Amino acid sequence: MTYLKEKGLTAAGATALAALVFAIVPQIIPAGLGPWPIILITAAAFVVVFLGRSAFVGRLDEIQQRDHAQRPENRIIHDFAARVSQAFTLADLSEAVKDCLEKPADMSVLFLRSNTWEVIYQSPTAVTTDPAILGLLERNFRDWTEGFTFMNEALSLAVSAKGARGFFIHSKGFHFFVFTRLCTLIEEEAFRDLYGELRIYFDRTITISDLFEVASLSKEWELVAETQRSFLPKKLPTVKKLDLSISYRPLINVSGDYYDVLAVDEDRTLLLIGDVSGKGLAAGLIMGIIVNTIRVAPDKSDLAAIVHTVDEAVREMGFDDKYTVLFLGLVDTAKKTLRYINAAMADPLLVAQTALGPKVKRLAPTMGLIGLVPIEEEVVIEELPLRTDEVILLASDGVTEVANAGGLRLGDAEDYERAILKASKYGAEDFVSSITGLLYAFVGDEPLKDDVTILAAKVGRLWD
Repeated sequence: MTYLKEKGLTAAGATALAALVFAIVPQIIPAGLGPWPIILITAAAFVVVFLGRSAFVGRLDEIQQRDHAQRPENRIIHDFAARVSQAFTLADLSEAVKDCLEKPADMSVLFLRSNTWEVIYQSPTAVTTDPAILGLLERNFRDWTEGFTFMNEALSLAVSAKGARGFFIHSKGFHFFVFTRLCTLIEEEAFRDLYGELRIYFDRTITISDLFEVASLSKEWELVAETQRSFLPKKLPTVKKLDLSISYRPLINVSGDYYDVLAVDEDRTLLLIGDVSGKGLAAGLIMGIIVNTIRVAPDKSDLAAIVHTVDEAVREMGFDDKYTVLFLGLVDTAKKTLRYINAAMADPLLVAQTALGPKVKRLAPTMGLIGLVPIEEEVVIEELPLRTDEVILLASDGVTEVANAGGLRLGDAEDYERAILKASKYGAEDFVSSITGLLYAFVGDEPLKDDVTILAAKVGRLWD
């Protein structure tokens, strides 16, 4: 029995039982009571029965919904819908198809552009690679209305999921065919959820396409900038035993700098900062791809896997001259460690607490640029101990490479390290403000020539 039928039967049964109980109440009220006591008792009984029915139906509905959602066949579609909700690119969608449909359920997928019937993705199976099948689907379904529909053995319209050969979703100018014999075992609500998530995914891809057109034809850079800023966190999360602060100032509307702070669990926090080569629309879109790729990573503690995924995502965009520098730092306040990868990021620092006082340690690069060529060598991960009151300073090259009127770069000036040591006794917000103030005082009237991003994380009392 499907979830909706069970839900309907449960509600009907509970209503009938409540009505029966309510009908019995007047029969058991002692004789001789006046009309007002009878009315009050009856009203109280109604409220109790109504609330009891609602609580019973609600609880049983939760159990039924969880039971049906966890059935293996429904779980396949629900898991795929969850991955689609996090997909940002065609590569994301392709990986979701492979991980959720092809490998565990032996399903085949054909993804087409409706107006041209161009194949965007196809599973490497006989049914999806057969030109005759492609032509048959075009004749039967190219002009079909939006929604999801089942296919029969002849790859024509099926009246229901019973005995269906597969299903397809048509939305936003795309056809998404799935060939499987599991349709009979999958509840209709699962298909509806997937249809909704695919509609949202198609909207995201259309938005990116529109941004390219808007930027190239009408130069509406502010629209692009607003979209880019939406990729970055509006505020940093509150993290136990870690004080966080950020200063972000793009040189122009559209920046290549990006940052994020992601709580992995109660004890572990992922810090990231990076910079895409160049400026403008391409850099802004790649920045958004990178941030989203890291946010949806299944294991945010696997730094090497994240680097490989980001590398593939950047290369997937197809810009030959675009790459990124990147710093990933996993702070573990339980183990009191910082594990990090530095992909050519300019001078990330740790203000360490030593017996002789605070000391600046430079977190040297562990690998080269990301996104130019596939990463062949092993990704090296460094690990450092962390102590209370130590500060992790992550700054883009717009900070360390800014120059004064004499051509001296801030990162090379003696005042830079001295100011960092002095400010390390402050909280993260005052620390960032101090470094930002130093930068503007250092350049004086000279204009900034790059984006400025400063992310600081100060370690709290680790012994608590």
